[in-house]
Amino acid sequence: MSVKGERQLFDEKKTMRNIIHIIMVVSLLASCAGSKKETVADNRYRRPPMVEVTAAELSKDSALIDATMQQLLGKEEESAEMYRKLIGRDPSYSPAHYGLGRLYFAMGWLDSALYHTQKACELDNGNPWYRVQLARIYEQMRDGKSLKATWEELVKRYPDNTEYYYNLANAYLYCNDVQGSIEVLDRVEKRFGINEAVSIQKQKLWNAVNRPDKARKELEKLAEAVPSEPRYSAILAESYMNEKNYIKALQYYNNILEANPSDENIHISLASCNLAMGNLHDTYKHLRLGVRNPGMGCRDRMVYISELLHNEAFFNAYGRKCFALADSVAGMCGENDGYAVLYGQMLAAQERYLEAAKQFKVHLATDKSQYAVWEALLICEGQYAEGAEELLKHAQEASELFPLHLRPYLILVEGYLNLDNCEKARFYMDRCLMIAPNEVVVKELKQKIDQRCQ
Repeated sequence: MSVKGERQLFDEKKTMRNIIHIIMVVSLLASCAGSKKETVADNRYRRPPMVEVTAAELSKDSALIDATMQQLLGKEEESAEMYRKLIGRDPSYSPAHYGLGRLYFAMGWLDSALYHTQKACELDNGNPWYRVQLARIYEQMRDGKSLKATWEELVKRYPDNTEYYYNLANAYLYCNDVQGSIEVLDRVEKRFGINEAVSIQKQKLWNAVNRPDKARKELEKLAEAVPSEPRYSAILAESYMNEKNYIKALQYYNNILEANPSDENIHISLASCNLAMGNLHDTYKHLRLGVRNPGMGCRDRMVYISELLHNEAFFNAYGRKCFALADSVAGMCGENDGYAVLYGQMLAAQERYLEAAKQFKVHLATDKSQYAVWEALLICEGQYAEGAEELLKHAQEASELFPLHLRPYLILVEGYLNLDNCEKARFYMDRCLMIAPNEVVVKELKQKIDQRCQ
């Protein structure tokens, strides 16, 4: 053969090998769509290195391509027949066994799929793709023991492929062996270092077997390994707060403060923790720093001040300063920032009724839907003489919006009775009798009307 002829034959062989490689990759993508895998050499059709490709080998490869194409086109019977013919021609041709096993697996013929995939593994023991397919078949067959053994073998052969470890851990879970799954994840950490996904999974597994102490240790390792990430310290702090281990909680809250001093909620958390420990001075210090953070909403600021004031010792020691702090916050907030009701409640608790009524009216200017706010306003306006006119006006409006509530009618009866308007007093008295005829206050008010309006 001439040099030119030899060169042409070499180019033809090279082209055919490239075509085979491309088709096989397409086949892989079609069969594993949606699966995320690490980069692994695609050697599922690997054969020992050859010095020269013979015509017979090219013929087998061409037939393999045809069989794969028929499968991709959905022609399962035609594809299966082609694979079987290939195996009949050469029973040692592992790619044909693998392809037929994959086809049978897709068709749900698990026993046949298992036979041909095992055969492919026997013929080419070093091809990881064959064993991955074998594991998938064992999983469908619910053969947990073989499933674990297959992934274990892949981990042993390819110790740097993290996905194989994760699949092995899942195989243990498939067999209800949580401890075994955790041990596999321990191997991942030992080889690759602490990893968020692994640590979080181990935490969940320890919780599943009712070992919260072990679960917390996983988070503690993670918090120590990544001190710049406050999420882990936050979870740990809340966990220790729930257990009333305030010293440990304080430690993790301080870790968050050090890593992220601009966190708008960290001072509030520190205030709550110090209050639980009885450190009233530090409680007020962190409360003040927290509510003055411009990143915090006005309503949240009032919520935090109000909640801490429920503690009697803190109220007695720092109540005056907290109300001054609340006044300062209110001055920084707009009327529509949602804080007015809480602020009004705080003022009413201090018997600052005129100021409280003002805050309730601020809220009602944009939202009239809550009867409780109307009632709070009526109570406050009833506490100072100069509020009598507004009290009557607001009671009238509340009675129209909430006709089944008694208090607005009682206020209207009293108000019109004081104005010597017996007609209207009797009108609203009738409403009271319709709603609560047996209430003592209603009976007493009726007697009062009967005496004054004869």
